[in-house]
Amino acid sequence: MIDNRHRYLLQWLLCSILIVLFSACSSSSVEEGVTHQQAKLAIYVYAPEQAAAKKNAPHTRADVGEVDAITNEGTIKSLQLWVYESESGDYVGYFSTDDVAALNEGQGTTYQIPVSDDFARNKPDVNVYVMANVTSANCGVETLDKNTIRAALLEGAKITTGHFGLEQNTRTVPDDGLPFAGMLTGQPVVGDAPTLRVGTLSEVATVQLTRAVSKLRFVFAKTTGEAIVKIKNIKMNVGMIPDVEYLFKTPESMDYNTVEADLLSNAINDIAETADPTLFIYTNQTAQAYENLINEAASKATPEVTVYGPIYLRESDKQLAGTITYTIGEGADQTANFAMQQAGDFSRNHTWIVYAYYGGSGNLQVQSIYVKDWSTKDLNHQVYNW
Repeated sequence: MIDNRHRYLLQWLLCSILIVLFSACSSSSVEEGVTHQQAKLAIYVYAPEQAAAKKNAPHTRADVGEVDAITNEGTIKSLQLWVYESESGDYVGYFSTDDVAALNEGQGTTYQIPVSDDFARNKPDVNVYVMANVTSANCGVETLDKNTIRAALLEGAKITTGHFGLEQNTRTVPDDGLPFAGMLTGQPVVGDAPTLRVGTLSEVATVQLTRAVSKLRFVFAKTTGEAIVKIKNIKMNVGMIPDVEYLFKTPESMDYNTVEADLLSNAINDIAETADPTLFIYTNQTAQAYENLINEAASKATPEVTVYGPIYLRESDKQLAGTITYTIGEGADQTANFAMQQAGDFSRNHTWIVYAYYGGSGNLQVQSIYVKDWSTKDLNHQVYNW
């Protein structure tokens, strides 16, 4: 009986013989006995959130803080990748796949993109654009594929009006996943054909995927034994969320919502009660510690807080603001304002918690300053859409 080691050796020898025979018969692709090989460009893509989640790693960014994704917010389901020459914009290559298991296991993945012999000889600098989970169903994009020129990609890679907006009130992750994007510009190409890569001889360039939307949650509580507190609506002010979010470009101007939008699907007839609602005010603890505090209070057999959300929205460069309309007992409607600390706090891949509580006297108290990075690795914290 042939053991596995000898079986693999025999298979290797057979394959080698077949390759030699094929090469000898393929005069059109042979020059001086050497088979011509298609040059390929290696590009490394990484989904940092999945890596940290798999390791259950603590988060270390001190200035902003980071929080774990929940359920399948970080799952990659599909991926598309384009390469263009940086200076000319000429098409270099395209790749599309649903085989993204390695990304979801917390591993970076190297994709091999076939390129022309001319490109392999000249090795011009390149721009690399990567999208994940960006489909017609969840983002409203039209067909983007190997025939897409760079200008059309920059214009067409976007989240359109009908997706992740104030009107949709998207509270669950779509079947195609939440959209991600990443890009590199002006990157050198190194190596010799048939093996090339994006980066330098000492360091491979990495396309780091970033979630393209942000999310917000509203958290409510009251002191035990106090009157019923009903939340009637939660409205976002005019001019807060852009009509379109571009994944790879900065438009010259943007249009925003022109009417107030009610984020609350149905009235909350009474918020949860707890012995001391001030315990859930954000007090500069670590980002994940605060998230855990809220999540644990909401998941108790008798919840201590009422959570509405998450609501997934396109990113915004505005200082988001709005109003909460509520009643206490049999009293008249009252309103409380909420607002972010500053413009830009709702750039893509951020999470925002608005906490409002009733202590037993006066009005509903609103704490709406908690904004953190919704990620698990240091990223470039710019506002991508402007």
